Amino acid sequence: MRIQSTASMPVAQRSSARAGFAAAMDHYDHALVSIETEYPVLNPDSCEYDEALMFEVYRCLKEHVSEGIAPARALMLATSQVIGRSSLH
Repeated sequence: MRIQSTASMPVAQRSSARAGFAAAMDHYDHALVSIETEYPVLNPDSCEYDEALMFEVYRCLKEHVSEGIAPARALMLATSQVIGRSSLH
């Protein structure tokens, strides 16, 4: 997942944007570790890993990010939506 580039911003805004990007990625990384721990089916290092389910979470994550939701929050929402649907089957 890519977050908008800062290249087109004025120089003064770039350092602030980079700091914001770094913080957003730290939050995302923390959320990812948490989710992979709680849901081994989404952890590629787990014997329970389900690639199709992971790609469904990723598709949903991208949709939420395109709506303007922060990446970490979008990941949590996507996971709960997809895992919730998959547990109904």
